Formats: sequence, structure tokens, C-alpha cells
Amino acid sequence: MNTTDFSPDLWKSALTRAGMGVWNWDLRTDTCFYSDSWYAMLGYAPGELPEASDLWLQLTHPDDRARAIRSGEQHIYGDAEGIETELRLRHKSGRWIWVLDRGGVVEWDEAGRPVRVIGVQTDITPQKTAEFELERTNWQFDLALEAARMGIWQFDPVAEKSYWDQRTREIFGLGPGPEELERSTWHSFLHPEDRASAEAAHAAAAEISAGTTVLRYRIVRADGAVRHVETLAQYAEKDGWKRLIGSIRDVTDEVVAAETLEAEKERFQVTLRAIDDGVVSSDIEGNINFVNRAAQALLGDEAALLGRRFSEVIAQASAEAPPFASDTPLDRDVLVLARKGEPILVRLTNSPIRAQDGRILGAVHSLKDMTSEWLKKRELAHAARHDALTGLLNRSALEDVLRHAIDKVPSERFTLLYLDLDYFKALNDYGGHAAGDDALRALAELIRARLPQGASAARLGGDEFVILLPGDVRAAEEVAKSLIAAVGTLQVMPSRAHPPLGASIGIAELADAGTLPADLLARADDACYAAKTSGRNRFAVFSTEWSRHGFGLTSAKIMAEVNQGKEDGRLQLYGQELRRIDDPYTSCGRVEVLARLTDRDGRFIPPAEFIPAAERFGMAPMLDRWVLRRALSQFGAEMAEPGGLTLGINLSAQTLSDPELWAFVDNTICRSGALPQNIVFEITETAAFTNVEAAERFFASARERGCRLSLDDFGAGLSSFQYLRRFPIDSIKIDGAFVENLVRSKFDRAIVSSIARIAKTVGYNVVAEKIEDEDVLDVLRTLKVKYGQGFHLHRPEPLKAVVARFRQSGVTNLARARR
Repeated sequence: MNTTDFSPDLWKSALTRAGMGVWNWDLRTDTCFYSDSWYAMLGYAPGELPEASDLWLQLTHPDDRARAIRSGEQHIYGDAEGIETELRLRHKSGRWIWVLDRGGVVEWDEAGRPVRVIGVQTDITPQKTAEFELERTNWQFDLALEAARMGIWQFDPVAEKSYWDQRTREIFGLGPGPEELERSTWHSFLHPEDRASAEAAHAAAAEISAGTTVLRYRIVRADGAVRHVETLAQYAEKDGWKRLIGSIRDVTDEVVAAETLEAEKERFQVTLRAIDDGVVSSDIEGNINFVNRAAQALLGDEAALLGRRFSEVIAQASAEAPPFASDTPLDRDVLVLARKGEPILVRLTNSPIRAQDGRILGAVHSLKDMTSEWLKKRELAHAARHDALTGLLNRSALEDVLRHAIDKVPSERFTLLYLDLDYFKALNDYGGHAAGDDALRALAELIRARLPQGASAARLGGDEFVILLPGDVRAAEEVAKSLIAAVGTLQVMPSRAHPPLGASIGIAELADAGTLPADLLARADDACYAAKTSGRNRFAVFSTEWSRHGFGLTSAKIMAEVNQGKEDGRLQLYGQELRRIDDPYTSCGRVEVLARLTDRDGRFIPPAEFIPAAERFGMAPMLDRWVLRRALSQFGAEMAEPGGLTLGINLSAQTLSDPELWAFVDNTICRSGALPQNIVFEITETAAFTNVEAAERFFASARERGCRLSLDDFGAGLSSFQYLRRFPIDSIKIDGAFVENLVRSKFDRAIVSSIARIAKTVGYNVVAEKIEDEDVLDVLRTLKVKYGQGFHLHRPEPLKAVVARFRQSGVTNLARARR
């Protein structure tokens, strides 16, 4: 049969059965023909889809479009011999199928320009599915090996070569290296005392009928450490291929644990006889079969006790015969008449002995002399509710007191004072913890001396104290004034090297019977924080009016909103574009990422509220990590090429000091595929100078990875310019306070001009923040500032919308270039 025997219908049938579709693109008319088999491959009938030259592009998966367009362009422009790429097309059913797109130019005009391109798209979905399954299987296998910390090895008896994976090399103390090793390598690591038996066992395992051999032996690692290992080995032979294949894992911890357990068992037997507590054991019938010396001192001689029922013996000796069965659990204090006739208090514990199937075999009874402990009960009860250092109530006891006070509202009124010492850390740093403890004890005495009748005081921990007062806020204010004045007189040690102690006090009134203790504490804590941030050594009163004006969320509740907002989508990523001053209304692909939060009622919570709250509770690194991970995971594809989308990520001072930060950043960048050069870490001047050494380490690490760096709010500090020498940055953002009044302030223009000139000299880009009108933009042009940011140029909006515009612009340009 020759090719003339194939009718067009046979060709169509062959293409359809092969899962192939032919396309024919006429570049002169920008029309593209798709074969019937192409439509069939996608589940359509010919003509069912509207005719379009870029029909295939419309059906292409968004993640594959740019790559597919680039493959065609490279061939048409002569940079590749043909078109060949894998991509996904949407089937009529809605699913995605993988196709292999191959083609090339088949016709040129008289000038040698391509005028026709023909290609074939082949359905390779089964192959891609198989590849994925194989990759998943390999991943599961690697994960299992990793979880078991197990190495894999092979031995070729013909070539006398061993092959070790990297985990096996690690077990033997070898660093990274080739898998192929000489046969003698394994022998050289065997412990001298185990060498002969290990070699014999491996030789036996090399027999084809040996099955799987399990053996344990010791090795002497490359670093000299002796370790126990377990090997599973099996001989494999097929079609002339012969190998001894095995796994190996370090079982030193298991061996040591087993030896320790055996030693513990022996020590238990010895200890049981020498223990100070009385120990008696009985059989299934309750008859005594063991009595140690301490038990004999309480109940009588061993000869008189063995064989008797324990329940009868203890009832006879006890001043209060306890009704119990000897084979049921029991833990209670009873009075026992000791052999000398005096009553003593013992704790009687009865523990059944059970077999593995749950059957009771007997019981162990212990009798512990509790007389001295009984005398300490009051002391222990006091310690359980009081702070050991100051003698005031502890947190647990305070919560009980608060609950009792809440039960009395509204018939009685109470007010809570939350006191935090000012400059206590300076005292600790100067005089040590002993001086700090002296100050806390002295403060506790001051509080006690000023407590009115019916008041309670507690130390929450550190330098934080709480006082519950009967009465209204006015009475509480008087107590607060008295305490602040008294704290100012504390003189634990000379204060020349540290500021004098002060007190910041927050006041919250208990007026609602439905208030929870935690909420009341949070309100007083918030008021205390307000007092501290407004100047220290003063008090502030929490007001319910804050809620009406949008300020009612305490810092603790705000952080709860942040955490919950991450889960239910109320914490979102916004973006504000940076623009070129000389082209201010065109996107340049650089966006600062912002976090925005709303409460459960849809009220906007300003960043000025939730970001300080995060810093106060040490949660700023968590928030920064969330922003970085979410931004890169969602938009890493747009950041994967030079010139792609550039995102600015703000980092707090706490984040800069995080020792695990770069491990997280590296992993996030790797997973997202984003280029480090398309990430700009924006660090405020204040954050950088809070911990200069940590900032320097961070800047150096960022520079090593190719990430870009921007110093934000530049000019806010007094030493801004001298710190430029210390940090290897790429750009600086001028503090908006210098930008917003540029038109009216000669001083601000001079500052911005100086920053711009210095930045240009050292090669930094300059960004002006807070551009609110066209007049400011005109001044910035005259000052040669390159970039700007502000509401006049772009108002923050959801980051998805910003990136969508960037993505659409990029895809449109690529499609246009292909046509």
C-alpha cells in the first residue's frame, strides 16, 4: 500500500485517533485554520467555536500563554529552529488537557519573510499525568526515607563497587560526595568487635535464597563516634543484573533506650526494697506477697503479713477503716496506727497490675507518710495563690477575685488599676536582677500601705501590678496619684546611671455584670499603655466613648482581629504604585505592598492601630511574614523575569532582629519563583536605627541574594545622612513631612534638594512620598527627584487589581507581538 491509498477521511481518522490537531497560520491575512481533529481533540465539532486567529491563545491556560507566545516568536524571528512547547488547553468539558505544540515556517515571501506557519498539537495528557504520578511516588518515597532517616545502598558483587546515597554517607559521618565507593569503604567503618559477624551476615544475605536479612552492628564514624546501625539487605538478580540492595538507619537511640530500660528495671527492684515509702503487693485474690521494710514499720513484721488480705490488714491498722477492694484504684489519705501506737497520716495508693490483655493480676499498694506534708498544707495553699517575690496575689487568684467582684455588680462598684513601672529595665540593666527584685518588693509594700478596705492587689509578672478597688473612678484616680507620687520616692540604689523609677497606671471601671475578667484586664492594660505612650509617670482612664468613636478595640482584641482576619479574609493585601516623576500617570511596574484590616462589622481598622498593636505584642514578625508569603505566593509568576513586577515589602524593627528570617525568606522566594531583584525590602529609618547591628546584618544578607533595599521615611532622624554610609541600599524614600509642604516651605525644598543631590552622587534612587497635588509634583521635577508616591498619583487599592492590570498589559503586548 502506498500513500495514494490514504483518502482524506483516512488521514482525518488517523489524526483524530492519534490525538493530534493541525493548525495553519497565514501571517499575511492573520488567519489561522484548525483541522477537524484539532476541534475533536478539544471535544468540539468543527465550526462550533468562533473563528479567530488567536483561538488557541484564548483557550490556553493563563500560566502558559506567555511561554507559548515566546516559543512562536523565537522561531519566527529566527532565534529557534522550530516551535516546540508544552501547554494546557481548555477542553469543552471545562477540564485542561496538555498538548505538545510543534510547528515551523513552511512558506516565505520574495523578501524571505515568513508568511505561513504550520504545526501540530498532540494530546499528551496521559504522559503528563504519568509524569506527575511518578514524581508524586518519588516524592512520597523520599519523604518516607526522610521521616525514617533511612539511607539506601547497593553493592555490585561483579564490579565490587558500593553505591551509597547521601543519607548513608551522613550515617557514616561522610560529607557530600559521589555515590560510588570502593568495597573496602564499608569494611573500614566496622567496629572491630562486630566486624566478623557483620561481614558474615552480609555474605549470607548475598545468597539468592536468603530473603531479607536484618542485622545490627556498630560502626566507627569518620569523626570517631561509635554508633549502632540496623541494615535490611536482600539479594536481587534479573537478566544478568546482580545486586545486594539494602537500607540502613542509625538505631543508637533505640539501643541506648533499651539498655536504659533494662537498667531501670533492675534499679526498680533494688529501689523498691530500699524506698522510704511503704510498698505492699498482693495477688489477684488480694493476698499480700511482698512487703518492704517501710511497710513493715507501719503494719507489722513480714512473717505476720504475708498471705493475709491487704484490705483486712489496713482496716485493722486504720483509725478510719476505708471501704475499698484491693484490686481497684485508690488514692486517699487515711489515719494509720503505727507499730508504736501513735496515729500518723499516710497517703494510701492502690494501683492494679494488669496484663497486656487487660486482665488484673494483682495490685501494688503504697503508703506514704504525709504527716509533715499535712503541716505544710496551709503554706502550700498560700503559695498557690500568692506571688513568691512580693507576697501579693498571683494572676490565678486575681481572676477569682475579679469573678467575685463581677457577681456583685451593679449593686457594688469596682475599679481596676493596671500599674507598670517606668524605666524598670534600666534599673535591671544597671543593678542586676537583685536590684530589680528589691524594687518590686518595695513597690508591693507601697501598694499594701495604700490599699483601702476591701481592695485587693496582685502581681501579674515582671513589673506589672493590678489593684482592684471598691468605688468609682474618682476614688481610683486618687489612689493612682498617691501611688505615682510614692513610686517617685523609691530609692533602691543610686540612680545616677539610670532614670528614676516611675509608674504608668491604667484605670478601667467595672460597671457591667457581663464583663469577663480578661476583658476588664485588657481595658486597664490598654489605658496603661496609653499613659505610657503619652509621657509615662501618669495615669489614663479607659472610656467607653472610645468604642463610639472607633477606638474601642484594645490592643489585645486588635491582635485577635488580625489573627482571625488572616483566616476569614478580612486581612487583605493592598498596593500603592510608585510612578516616575517625568511620567507620573503611567505604571512603571513597582508597587508597595500594604496590609489592610476590617473588623467583623466591616469597619476599617487603620494601620496606625493594628501595626503598633502587633509591635507591642511581638507579633510584627508574624504579620510581616504573612504579607511576604501571601504576596509572593499569589504574584510570584509576575515577578519571575527581569523587568517583571516589583513589589516593595515593609519590615519592622522586630522582624530585622529575627534570627530565622532569612531561612523563611529564601524558602518563600524559592517556592514562588520570584526573582530576588524584583523584591524591594522597605525599612524605615527608625526601624534600622533601633538595632543598627541587626539592620547591617539584614542589609548584607539581602545584598548577597540580589534583593533590593529601600530606606523609608528618610530624614526623620537627626543622623540620617551619616547612616547612609553603613547600609548598602538601592533607594531612599523621603519622609512625607518634607514633601507635603514643598510649595510653601523653602526649608523643606532645601532638605529635599540636598537629599536628591547626595543620592544621585552615590547612585541611589530617590522616592518622594505623600504627593497630594500637581503643584508638589512640579516642584519635584525641578529638584530632579526620579520617583514619587502619593494619593495624587495612585490611591491604594487591592493588590490583585493592581497586578491584574500589569498582567493584562503584559499578555496583550505578547499576543500583539506574535501577530
